Amino acid sequence: MRVDDAELLDEVLDETVDYSPDLKALVLRMIHQQKGNMEAVATQTGLPLSTLYKWLNRWNQQQKDLKKKS
Repeated sequence: MRVDDAELLDEVLDETVDYSPDLKALVLRMIHQQKGNMEAVATQTGLPLSTLYKWLNRWNQQQKDLKKKS
């Protein structure tokens, strides 16, 4: 099976489940406290690993963008 326009599918999935900014911040803090052990955080929170990686990647990109602006 092939998914056409996989990027659009990602956008739809991102919009389907709405997580609060507070939850995202808490989970990112947990990742830091667990020294990057994503599997442990996924187990503790019940969130999919793909979601955790996506949030972490967005956070890291935002930090890079902020450094570029300064």
